[in-house]
Amino acid sequence: MPHSPLPSKRQPSSGEQVQHPRLPYAHLNLRRNPFGALTIDDWVILADVDIEDAVAALSQSRTAIQYVGEKGYGKTTHLLAINSQFPNAGYVHIPEGQRSKVPAGSPILIDEAQRLTVWQRWRLFHSSIPLVLGTHRDFRTELVRAGRQVTTIEVAHQTDAVRLHRLLNARIATVRRGPGTLPSVSPATTNALLNRLGPNVRAIIHALYSEFQTLSEPTEI
Repeated sequence: MPHSPLPSKRQPSSGEQVQHPRLPYAHLNLRRNPFGALTIDDWVILADVDIEDAVAALSQSRTAIQYVGEKGYGKTTHLLAINSQFPNAGYVHIPEGQRSKVPAGSPILIDEAQRLTVWQRWRLFHSSIPLVLGTHRDFRTELVRAGRQVTTIEVAHQTDAVRLHRLLNARIATVRRGPGTLPSVSPATTNALLNRLGPNVRAIIHALYSEFQTLSEPTEI
């Protein structure tokens, strides 16, 4: 029995428009939502933090710099930016509810240092290796007792409206699709987000992610 020929694809008539699939965020001239997750490399590139004094201080042994604050306020951003300046640095982020090995290197950077064990803290704090800690807990007393020169930076004080406005619009520009108009975050919106959420950059970025999910055109919000 002969096979029936496969039906040929219908060709559009001369007056019929061809429908092309719509690319996500193409209507905003973006490749993706600019407030989604970042790679570590992009996180470092977009970091808008002042680390020059910290980098200079870390050339001295027994230096300890601690970035203290709640989740989402910029501790990890500061640590990753500093880590990028030292090819021999050792960095670790300690996940919640877990233990992690203290890395080798100089300086040593511990993200979520409040999760170190007592023994890890004692050994690390009493070493001569320069330290950078991102922590919810202020370890100044322990560090000084261990003979450290300590600088404490409250990350909540590091994000003002000007810096935040610059950061938010830099994230948008990074995922530009092509020439033309981009959406932007206005100074007024930046101030409103700071007033509502405080300097919790993670919460602000999450709020803007939702906003960009439904944005219909490349306008200022």
